Amino acid sequence: MASIDRTAYPRLGKRLCASELQAQYAITDEEARLVRLATNGDSPRLTFLALLKTRQHLGYFPNLLELPDQIVQFLADCFGLPQTTPLLDAEIKKKTLFRYRAVIRSNVGGTVYGDDGDTLIEPVIRTAALTMSDPADLINVAIETLMQSNVELPAYSTLDRLVGHVRHQVHESLYHSITAGLSEAQGTRLDALLEVPPGESISVIARLKESPGPATPKHIRLWTDRMAELDAILDPKPLLAGVAHTKIRQFAAEAARLQLGDLRDLSQPGKRYTLILCLLFQAQATTRDELAEMFLRRMRKTRYAAKEQLGCFGTTPKKVHFEDYVTYLSLTAPLTIS
Repeated sequence: MASIDRTAYPRLGKRLCASELQAQYAITDEEARLVRLATNGDSPRLTFLALLKTRQHLGYFPNLLELPDQIVQFLADCFGLPQTTPLLDAEIKKKTLFRYRAVIRSNVGGTVYGDDGDTLIEPVIRTAALTMSDPADLINVAIETLMQSNVELPAYSTLDRLVGHVRHQVHESLYHSITAGLSEAQGTRLDALLEVPPGESISVIARLKESPGPATPKHIRLWTDRMAELDAILDPKPLLAGVAHTKIRQFAAEAARLQLGDLRDLSQPGKRYTLILCLLFQAQATTRDELAEMFLRRMRKTRYAAKEQLGCFGTTPKKVHFEDYVTYLSLTAPLTIS
């Protein structure tokens, strides 16, 4: 279950300063007239007002027992009610509160979540799940969609369950689409990554998670050998074509976290192969990036050394042109990368 603290789901409980109370719960003349038309008596008016302002601010009707005294007292002061005015009992006055909510919905133009809420946000979550990985982000997408449509937010657990269900379906679909083009020979090759080769102490996939050393020119040979080893396993790019890079990174990170036994125990071959392919893709991409960066650092160092040498012939290093640099290299012994 995604932590509610990591989402944008609106909640009560935080103590507000005077300016925040004024900004969020100040009463307009039109709202005051609505309260007087819909209710009679201090407690009904304060209760109606509390439901109205919290619905406006939160996007749903909270439990009256959870309303902070700070907000209730502020609303009482704004409407000129005694500080000791109690809210109506939600258990005793169920029908009254149901009528108040209906009047408020009519006033704010909002609708109840109901079954139509699932129909509204499920396709949005499904689309977002193709690129987003964190359930909290998907819940935020659902909240934003409901708020824009002025649909009351359901309980947080409802959104969490729906996001978990849709996310699972999207991942199942991705596992199937990624591995659909995987040949039997390629599957056997991926399974072999989970085995420890004779004479070795760790599996091939464990080596995928390790670095061959610092990304420095001194270790360029190790990184070059690693690139050759990775390329010899399999080219995952055709299988991952069309999959968002965010999902590839998520699946690769999941594979990196899993122990060898956990990967072997995955009951879905499609999921196991998908995680391994994404880990391989990420390892290949990272290794290429590191090799390119090492090469660039080496070339910068070589260029700087060439400028210094040209400076010995009377040319100011800062004014060396590319043609001069090429001429210098042609007159010197070939440089090799160590």
